[in-house]
Amino acid sequence: MAHRHSQALRRAKTTVLIVGEGDTEKAFLDHLRTHYVTRGCGVSVTTRNAHGKGPENIVDVAIRHAKGADYSIVAVLMDTDLPWTPALRKLAQTKKICLIGASPCCDGLLLGILGDSVPGGSDHCKAKLLQRLGKKPVVKEAYANDFTKALLDVRRDAIKPLDKILTLMAGARPESD
Repeated sequence: MAHRHSQALRRAKTTVLIVGEGDTEKAFLDHLRTHYVTRGCGVSVTTRNAHGKGPENIVDVAIRHAKGADYSIVAVLMDTDLPWTPALRKLAQTKKICLIGASPCCDGLLLGILGDSVPGGSDHCKAKLLQRLGKKPVVKEAYANDFTKALLDVRRDAIKPLDKILTLMAGARPESD
């Protein structure tokens, strides 16, 4: 009897898949997960790396990963420096994939979270972020000193993509644009 009772008390788990465009997105998502997804919170977040190759590939990777599992919510975090076509947006909507844009790239998003000015162009953003962090942002440990939970909590109101990611990590679907 006790066994049945303990099963009844388990909360249904919300499962979230977030596919990042590349190494930086994956590392940042993993860093956020350490702060916002705790054991027993009722949410399981899986992050994957699409290894770039444009918006269509990133959405395709999300579709392929979601096909093999029953995720409650699927999202992608990708740069906006390459255009998102109407067909891509329609496919994402059909597959219920939440699109989160990092402008002009993930490095620019990260600079914005830190309150720094965001240069135009991905290469300038990458160079400025590398200088700011003092290390390549491709492992989650690169974010430990600068991207504290306190900073992230404060900046989420001002940085819409960050708020969307944190909403996903809480097990809810963010409002669409």
